[in-house]
Amino acid sequence: MNSRDDTYFLREFVANHKQIFDKTNEKLIYSISNIACLCTHIAYLLMFRVLGVKELVIFNLFSVLFYMMCLVFIRLGKAGPSLLYLADIEVIVHAAFATHLLGWQPDFAMFFILIIPATFLTYTQRIYIPFIIASVSLGLFLYFKLAMPYDADVKYVFEDNDIIRAIQIVNAIIGVFVMLVAGISNIFIREYKEFQLVDQRETFKEQASRDPLTHLFNRRAMNENIRAIRRDCSPRSQYVIGIGDIDNFKRINDTYGHDVGDKVLVYVSNQFINFIPEGGYAARWGGEEFLFVIPNASIEKGVAFTDKIHKMLRSHVFEIDDVEFGVTMTFGVSKGIPVDKIDNVITTADKRLYKGKNNGKNHTEFTD
Repeated sequence: MNSRDDTYFLREFVANHKQIFDKTNEKLIYSISNIACLCTHIAYLLMFRVLGVKELVIFNLFSVLFYMMCLVFIRLGKAGPSLLYLADIEVIVHAAFATHLLGWQPDFAMFFILIIPATFLTYTQRIYIPFIIASVSLGLFLYFKLAMPYDADVKYVFEDNDIIRAIQIVNAIIGVFVMLVAGISNIFIREYKEFQLVDQRETFKEQASRDPLTHLFNRRAMNENIRAIRRDCSPRSQYVIGIGDIDNFKRINDTYGHDVGDKVLVYVSNQFINFIPEGGYAARWGGEEFLFVIPNASIEKGVAFTDKIHKMLRSHVFEIDDVEFGVTMTFGVSKGIPVDKIDNVITTADKRLYKGKNNGKNHTEFTD
């Protein structure tokens, strides 16, 4: 695969994945994580209401309100890693409060450990934040391990082993579910950010290679395209290079102004874009001068391309206020083979262009 194919493949790859991530954008990803946490705390609210643990009923009521507020922020477009980190902190505080009231048996302390990998999955430019949250979570786990024996006296003790086992199962299911959703969501966010960066790089690369007015390739990018064509040519093949110049363009600028001159340049550029054969490239070479290259083509094919430009320009009338005018172009066309120096092929086309200028303009020169 050559460099042009690599570039095309990368652009297609980015475009396709950008469509995927546009459908599952950041709002949706954050919403899924947030709704998972909201549903979890609604379940806890009902469970503790049945068990009669008033403090945790109140705590989970505030947790439900917190996640509902997060959904509002997400809908307002204010979603970000900070919401996920706040959710991590809420999970840690909930685990600490539940362990303090219920002891070790219901196994809320496992959330101290489960939250650590989810914290590091969160995409952030502030890399120290996951370390702080993970340290706090691990510190609380060690604190309870050292300060609270397994059979410590706590405010709520459940004598029925079935209740304890049911709470443990619920915690296990909720823990796995929430961490799975959080992990998948955060992975999508990371991928979304990475593709945003790739897309930005490709956009900047595209902008750096294009003339901002005409959207044709600029001189630097065109030189790279010509080198790629020359490199990819088979030993017996040839390519065509042509240089065209808008006749009397300075008079257009002086008479009608540079805004009109720009409109003429854009119109001419659009003809290059419309008629350039497949595999060919066109560039704004400088000022009102344009260059094109067509691979695997005879000089007749290059002349046929310029004839199409001539035909369109001769049939088009520019209207400025009550004044109408037309424009013409003169071309010089030359052919090259892989062993030829690119500069020599361009110089030949340029000489033929000025020969055409001296021979009446408004036509294509392709011989010496």
